[in-house]
Amino acid sequence: MSAETASPSPTETIKQIPCVARRRRYLPGLSKFLGYYAAYLALVAGAVVLPGWPVKAFCVAAASLAIAGLYVLGHDAGHGSLVPGYRLNRWLARLAFLPAYAPLASWHRAHVFLHHNFLRVRGKDMVWMPWSLDDYQAASIWRRGWYRFLRTLPGLSFYWTVGNWFPYLLFPPGAALGPRLKQFHLDRILVLGFAGVLFAALSLLAQAAQAWPWAEPVGPAGVLLLGLVAPYLCWTWLVGLIDLVHHTHPRSICFADSSEWDYYDATVKSTVHVILPFGLHWLANNILEHNAHHVDPRVPLHNLSEAQGCLQAAYPEDIHVEHLTLGYTLWLFRTCRLYDYERRRWLDYDGTPTSESMRPAAFGVAGPS
Repeated sequence: MSAETASPSPTETIKQIPCVARRRRYLPGLSKFLGYYAAYLALVAGAVVLPGWPVKAFCVAAASLAIAGLYVLGHDAGHGSLVPGYRLNRWLARLAFLPAYAPLASWHRAHVFLHHNFLRVRGKDMVWMPWSLDDYQAASIWRRGWYRFLRTLPGLSFYWTVGNWFPYLLFPPGAALGPRLKQFHLDRILVLGFAGVLFAALSLLAQAAQAWPWAEPVGPAGVLLLGLVAPYLCWTWLVGLIDLVHHTHPRSICFADSSEWDYYDATVKSTVHVILPFGLHWLANNILEHNAHHVDPRVPLHNLSEAQGCLQAAYPEDIHVEHLTLGYTLWLFRTCRLYDYERRRWLDYDGTPTSESMRPAAFGVAGPS
């Protein structure tokens, strides 16, 4: 679809996904929820008591994948799509978010209200929204350095913890939560209570494991580090990476304000379908079929592959499909640094264009100048 062609309407786009794909079922969602929770608890316990630091490190890394799986399930339930029933979805979301230390009420405001309703809108969407050249040049040398650091492999975890978790999930402005403020306080207490109970349970397990001849339990500091902190930090690196590749691409569009926003441009043309290497797509619970999710969040994750296939068949020229590799990630960091919101193109830190203009020819800008 060319820039000169009018974008399909939201109704027309949603119709490309068959109604059967929106069917919610109990078995897929509940079985995955229980399976991921069991794996997470077993892995953090293994990190605390199993012998050998290589084994402990493996348990920490695997636990972070379990947190990611639970977070995707919670994300689906937060949209009301994982299973039938509003209340059950709410409680599954609330519980699934606990290992990621994410209160449901603040997540709903950040993800559903801001990210979905203002996808790629500057000042609204918080997911990897780029600075303009003017923003960069006006910033202090320290803020420039921080911005550049976040757009590196080591910076991915800091992007999530400092850029999302603290300001949007853990300490959001109370006025922005409105009627959800009371529920947010309860959800945050639940998160803190979960962390406390987990620490106490793992500490008791480590103490009991001292009598087991094969075990190598750690002390309280080790319990805190290996059971609670390290899995979470590994998870934040993963979610930072996935957020990046979902919504950053040389041909994706960022909107200067809400008046420019277009449903099709945001959900179809500016969202990326990412494919994991070695056939590992099952690890992501289908969330990498991300166009289908943004076009219609009512589609449960177990039906996203079917919905994504329908969209790609309908709009093959507008959906970007990329394979996730180290080279691709580094290429994104090199190409997508600053953004020209007027011409809708990516820039290097010195203002040199690194992508073609996505502004339609009707605006008088057909490509890089």
